[in-house]
Amino acid sequence: MTDKPLEPDSGLTQPETREESEAASIAKESPDAAVASAPVSDVEGMKEVLLDDYTAWSRDHWFHDDIEMHPALIALRAAFPDAVVDAVRFRDETTIHVAPGQWRAICLFLKDHPRLRLNFLSDVTAVDMLRLRENPRFDVVAHLYSLPNRVRLRLKTGVNDGESVSSLVPIWNGANWMERECYDMFGIIFEGHPNLKRMLLPDDWDEGHPLRKDYPLRGWSEFPVMNTERTVGRVRTRWTGRGVS
Repeated sequence: MTDKPLEPDSGLTQPETREESEAASIAKESPDAAVASAPVSDVEGMKEVLLDDYTAWSRDHWFHDDIEMHPALIALRAAFPDAVVDAVRFRDETTIHVAPGQWRAICLFLKDHPRLRLNFLSDVTAVDMLRLRENPRFDVVAHLYSLPNRVRLRLKTGVNDGESVSSLVPIWNGANWMERECYDMFGIIFEGHPNLKRMLLPDDWDEGHPLRKDYPLRGWSEFPVMNTERTVGRVRTRWTGRGVS
């Protein structure tokens, strides 16, 4: 059975004519609709663009010998061009030094970046660089981990004695006790911390911060040595594995 041509004055159109009229009406209502819904002709060109974009963010670039190809470094230099101080790669571990004024903003950027997603804070610690360099004295270190990408990044910023650095508690609540420990052991002040006080030492401890490299081995004060006089005579024993004999 063949389709019979319809009469021109019947008010009906052929299927091809109907589709053309619908496309024309759509294009008239939205000029970009016809172009946006057009089939893709340059498949190879689109494939090349997609592959280049994937390669730039691939996991292999996190461990590339050329540190300039590191995805986090590329993203930070694009978003914070003046904040990146230095980048070091050693034994497949990448460390990026950033300016202290952008510390919290950079951590938030790395956490929320759709490609990087360094969304887990493994640790916050500090290093006293006394006698290793003149300025700044301390390095505040954050170890970040990406759960989706399964990669790690070490982020550092430098502060001098008495200077403060922004707290990471508003981003990661787990930074609370880590920053308190840094304050207790090094005396580094974290601005914006909800409860910055000593954690390992007593609240009234006035002997400084023990993990500083200029801290004396036995502290700054003289403490009495207890139990210098024995009230019970010492019994000589010989250990045989079965007690006193």
